[in-house]
Amino acid sequence: MGRILAVDLGTRRVGLAVTDPLRMIASPLRWLTFAGEGPLAGQLLRLSAELGVDRAVVGLPLHEDGAESPGCAPARRLARRLQDGGLEAVLWDERYSSLEAEEALREMGVKRRGGRVDPVAAAVILRDYLRSL
Repeated sequence: MGRILAVDLGTRRVGLAVTDPLRMIASPLRWLTFAGEGPLAGQLLRLSAELGVDRAVVGLPLHEDGAESPGCAPARRLARRLQDGGLEAVLWDERYSSLEAEEALREMGVKRRGGRVDPVAAAVILRDYLRSL
C-alpha cells in the first residue's frame, strides 16, 4: 500500500499534500506553478514515483450548490492524464478547503503570501478523503 497525494488545482498554483506511509496523516507538501495539465501530470507522476504514491486525490471545485464550476473540467482532465500514466486518480469535492486552510493559517498567525495556502488546502482535501475510507 503506497502513499496518497492530494492535488488542489488552481489557475496559477497547484497545492500538494501527501499521506504518511500508513495513510493516517495528511501533511502539506509544496506548491507548483500551473503550466497546463500535460506538464503538471508529468510532474505529478514523477513525484509520485519518488514518494511511493499509488493514488492521487484531485480536488473537484464544485459550487456551493453542488453544481460544477469551470474549474471542474481541468480537474477531470488532469485525473484522466494521471490514470493514463498508471496512477489511480480519484476526484474529491473540495468545497471550502481553501477557506478552511486560510482560517487555519490565520489562526497560526501566518500571513497569506506566496502560495502558503495551496498545500494546506490540499491537506484539507486529503484529510477529508482519508476520513471517508
